[in-house]
Amino acid sequence: MAALPARLGDWRQARELLRNLVAKELKVRYKHSALGFAWSLLTPLLMTAIFTVVFATFLRIPVDRFAAFFLAGYLIWQFFANSVNASVGAIVSNGSLIRKVYFPREVIPLSLVLSQAVHLLLALAVTAPLFYVLRGNFLPFVPALLVGLVLLVAFTAGMSMLFAAVNVSFRDLQELTQVMFMAWFYGTPIIYPRYLVDDAVADAEGWLMTVLPWIQRIVEANPMTWFVQLFQRPLYGVPAHPEVGAAPPTWPDATTFLVCAAWAVGTLTFGWWLFRRRAVTFAKEV
Repeated sequence: MAALPARLGDWRQARELLRNLVAKELKVRYKHSALGFAWSLLTPLLMTAIFTVVFATFLRIPVDRFAAFFLAGYLIWQFFANSVNASVGAIVSNGSLIRKVYFPREVIPLSLVLSQAVHLLLALAVTAPLFYVLRGNFLPFVPALLVGLVLLVAFTAGMSMLFAAVNVSFRDLQELTQVMFMAWFYGTPIIYPRYLVDDAVADAEGWLMTVLPWIQRIVEANPMTWFVQLFQRPLYGVPAHPEVGAAPPTWPDATTFLVCAAWAVGTLTFGWWLFRRRAVTFAKEV
């Protein structure tokens, strides 16, 4: 029990370091950039324009108001992917600091996650009028977005600490992450609505009757499927075929909240445990 007050004292001393690292990350990211924080908005908008042209115009993904549908999911994915990709090599790249100074090592990946959370909040705030115009009044569902943000940050923090810890011993993970996240992105219903997967399984014939149900299970087991859905419901609504029209913004269902909460708590707990277990050897390994 004596270790608990010591750990709390360490974290009180590390709060200032955490604030400084977050502020540094926010300043350094757009240093010497003419547009600065505007890139937090421009990047998802440019990606939305590109994906809308490719998937809505040429490939004709059947979803109403594709731009709003894509943006609601992509903003969440961008936060998650940028946080984990930045964190995976964070311990190794800060080796000199870790060898010289003692502080809770969790501060490093957490500072990266929190800085990305600031960018996500800015992007959501600036794109809010777009969702309002394209999809209707989502303001009554802002509490759902706030709860979703807390759960998403917790899940992302756990994944970031997990990847950062493993990468110290297995440096190839830093390279594999890029490929892993590309596959993960396409396995998440961001550029296509989830109902397309269910419809494909229902209409499958021949060998597809064996393959498509497995794809459906992978999509359902994917935690980001649920987090994207948690934000799509209050920002966009329930996707449907353009001929029917998507349902307006609404509250996420209880199942979505519970699944996201389970992933958030479980991943944060395991990621933190593994990170703390590995942290005792970081100074030697980096």
